Amino acid sequence: MKISTSLFNKQQVESFSKLNEDIQSLQNKISSGKNIIQASDDPIGAVKLSGLQQVKERFNQYSRNADNAINRLTIADNALQAITNLMVRAKELAIQAANDTFGAQDREALALELIEMKEEMLSTANSTDSSGAYIFGGYHTGTQPFEKNSKGVIEYKGDRGTNSVAVSETRNVGTTLDGGSVFMAVKSNNSVAPMFNVLEDIINSIRTAAGSVVEAKAVGKATLKIENGNPGNFSFTLADNENTANISVDLPGTDLSGVVTAINSSGLNISASLSGNIITLEDSKNGPITIKDLQVEGIEKSEKEPKSFLTFDAIDGAGNSLGVPQVLYDKNQTIQNRLDDIISVQDHIANQKAIIGARTNSLDRQKELIAQRTIAIEKDMSSISDADLAALVTELQGQITGLQASQQAFVKISNLSLFQFLG
Repeated sequence: MKISTSLFNKQQVESFSKLNEDIQSLQNKISSGKNIIQASDDPIGAVKLSGLQQVKERFNQYSRNADNAINRLTIADNALQAITNLMVRAKELAIQAANDTFGAQDREALALELIEMKEEMLSTANSTDSSGAYIFGGYHTGTQPFEKNSKGVIEYKGDRGTNSVAVSETRNVGTTLDGGSVFMAVKSNNSVAPMFNVLEDIINSIRTAAGSVVEAKAVGKATLKIENGNPGNFSFTLADNENTANISVDLPGTDLSGVVTAINSSGLNISASLSGNIITLEDSKNGPITIKDLQVEGIEKSEKEPKSFLTFDAIDGAGNSLGVPQVLYDKNQTIQNRLDDIISVQDHIANQKAIIGARTNSLDRQKELIAQRTIAIEKDMSSISDADLAALVTELQGQITGLQASQQAFVKISNLSLFQFLG
């Protein structure tokens, strides 16, 4: 086969072009530090690299999920800390209100502060994250979880769901606490009540404290009236100078004869007699008569206007009142009982904060594990894609030298002609 001059020139140009492409490819690898610029450089390696890249992106998403979860849990923790601070202040106010030196006006000022604190608690319960999603609404992150109804009672509109995010192939971690568990289920005295009710009970107790006593006392003789707005069992502690007895009587109506019978059979020095709706108590030794710890069946929280109570009035031998009648409310109405409720709320919040702390610590550990796994993946990717610069530079120098030699040979061959040999 004969090769014409034009065909020879064309083949040499194509050869130079291929050499230039190879040189350009080597230069790109050197400048980028990568051994695979395009899939054709190493098809098998490119497939492996693509798979590892997907795994790395998944790890990055897990890490972002963990960061988002920690941010939401931090918001929840800050909200619960705000509630803790509120309850500390509520306890201070309750202790102040229990002081007998505080009058009705002083106690009303304390009650007004507690009303504002209840509004603050409501606002905290409706906390949102940076995207506007409610933290304590369960799955209903777009709906305000706590609202007042027409009667002013705070209701929970969310559910008991807990939002979660994936932080590994097999593990999800909760990012929220449902408001029903946090704010509506505080355990106290073997019952469960909303946290808002605890503040409401404190307010009611403070406002009724000025008109009542924790313990009613008289010397020698007194009258006892019973207001029975909650028909059921009435129980109280009655004491003389020597002994104490628990009086417990079912009062389905206005008949107080059962109370008289119970007192007269108690073994105390105190005798009881009934005239109309008034019970007269008399100590045979003219000693002190004390009544306390009233408990009325059906009363489990503080009432705004108590309907059942005892009125105890010290009298002289002629039946004349010796002072101001003493009103004794159910134990659940007293400020002292509210202190136990406050402790229950504080313990409840501490437990919720413990849940948040455990999740946050777990997420921190998970982030460390993700970081370690990411480093391992990047190492595998580097072994496939990172270029051996020394080898590439050597190869590039060889390519350039080969190109230069080819060009010089082409020039010499191109100058050959038959006329050069004539003469």
